[in-house]
Amino acid sequence: EESKAQDMLLWLFEYYCHDPDMLPPEFQDIREREGVERAVCDYIAGMTDPFAVSEYTRLFIPMGWGVK
Repeated sequence: EESKAQDMLLWLFEYYCHDPDMLPPEFQDIREREGVERAVCDYIAGMTDPFAVSEYTRLFIPMGWGVK
């Protein structure tokens, strides 16, 4: 499970580094002052485990098609 968690965090890190505009507004100042990597690290470090899993799922797990 540890390697799965590390992979998940790496994917989140790479995603936000490649698209830093997706960081919340409060991390944009850090991005400007200290660089993208620092802002992304701070954002991910502040995530709870359930939120990190939720973000990973939202960003990387395909959703099924809804039929009505």
